Amino acid sequence: MPDALFAQLQHWAQHQPNKPALQDEQASLSWSELLPQVDALAARLENEAGERIALLADNSRHWVLADLAALKLQRVLVPVPLFFSPAQRAHLFTRAGIDTLITQEQEQLNIQRLHTEPTTLHAGTAKITFTSGTTGSPKGVCLSATQQLSVAQSLADSLTELDIQRHLCLLPLATLLENVAGVYAALLMGASVQLPSLTSLGWQGSSGLDITQLVRSLHRHQPDSLIVLPQILSGLTDAAEMGVTLPPLKFMAVGGARVGATLLQRAQAQGLPAYEGYGLSECASVVSLNTPQYNRLGSAGRPLPHNRLSLNADGELLIEGNLMLGYLGEAAHSGPYATGDIVKLDDQGFLQVAGRCRNVIINSYGRNLSPEWIESGLLALRGVEEAVLFGDDRPYNCALLHAPTLSDTQLSQQIDSLNRSLPDYARVGRWARTRGALRGSETLYTLNGRPRREAIAHDYADILDALYSPKHALTLEH
Repeated sequence: MPDALFAQLQHWAQHQPNKPALQDEQASLSWSELLPQVDALAARLENEAGERIALLADNSRHWVLADLAALKLQRVLVPVPLFFSPAQRAHLFTRAGIDTLITQEQEQLNIQRLHTEPTTLHAGTAKITFTSGTTGSPKGVCLSATQQLSVAQSLADSLTELDIQRHLCLLPLATLLENVAGVYAALLMGASVQLPSLTSLGWQGSSGLDITQLVRSLHRHQPDSLIVLPQILSGLTDAAEMGVTLPPLKFMAVGGARVGATLLQRAQAQGLPAYEGYGLSECASVVSLNTPQYNRLGSAGRPLPHNRLSLNADGELLIEGNLMLGYLGEAAHSGPYATGDIVKLDDQGFLQVAGRCRNVIINSYGRNLSPEWIESGLLALRGVEEAVLFGDDRPYNCALLHAPTLSDTQLSQQIDSLNRSLPDYARVGRWARTRGALRGSETLYTLNGRPRREAIAHDYADILDALYSPKHALTLEH
């Protein structure tokens, strides 16, 4: 499969040699220049790098060249999210047995050899993608080159009629979704991949985005396609409804978290070609996608041909076909993958996600975390007797707290201290006090002391709604 990718890159080099293949803020590489640049970097990696390469860099043409060079050499590449905390980063290096670190300083790629104990990898691993870590320690998913490129080819085939000429990488390239569905799929289609820095696009950490700055970037780059998260789509839709002019787009894939049908209707009413999809790192990214040809509002689209979907007796989605090799440090995966999502498949094959079997918050920026992780930190604070975290499909986390002996100032100071130890997607953005102890009600807490989250959310809907308002019209802050 990698051979097929490089053959396609060669095809585009012959048929459109002078058109841009990769563009960032510093330079543009034409299709005729792309493969020689990949070969030059591969030769350098062969001499200077080991077998397991961590790539820690902002979006740029250099990131893509490093990715393609590692793919060509069959070296394992491990993209490192920029928002990982130092502890998460150290965990990643140790778990993956990283022997080489690539960073970027201005226009230079720096290659540094590391002395890390090697660890066992699944045979055929080409990339290890790490989740944001539901409990603080990111989990590595081992993928082959063929698994990644199968998804990219399915997407390229599904979108070929749109004639996409320019794809703007809005998400970090360390995000598997942008890496596979953005870069690989665009290159297979012969599209130019635009790679501005994340700060120039308006990103502020992993869960904050200045929509005004993003709109300026869209006008500057004039892309045909984007991959966006629900919170980004919401911000762009709000801007359009306020009269802000957005450049024309051919396709916006929306994923990373559930998307409300109302938001999609509002977006499409403003001329935004937004189409919801569904994917998992364990399936090498995209599983299903709506397209202009096959679109059903409120669904996550129809399955792409590289996977087979079914439901178990409880309605949980099971996936077979293009699955991961396995989790890092665990046994090889075998059999169908149980997603933890309760879904419906209609008679035309459209996938509708109803909810989750397991208790994980997925915020509107697509970051996953276990609420118990943060709640345990809150409950460790002096004077905090009860803590329940919310944030599913929201831009930041909110907590309901019972701390009767603490003043607001004391409580705020302790929460600020806790937040400084957490990655930004896991921090408590706002909090409010409960109307008393929740544990006194069996409707709000189980007998063994677990919060009944839906019941609490219902009882405190007014307070939670207040915590998530007022809206910031053009700037989304975490």
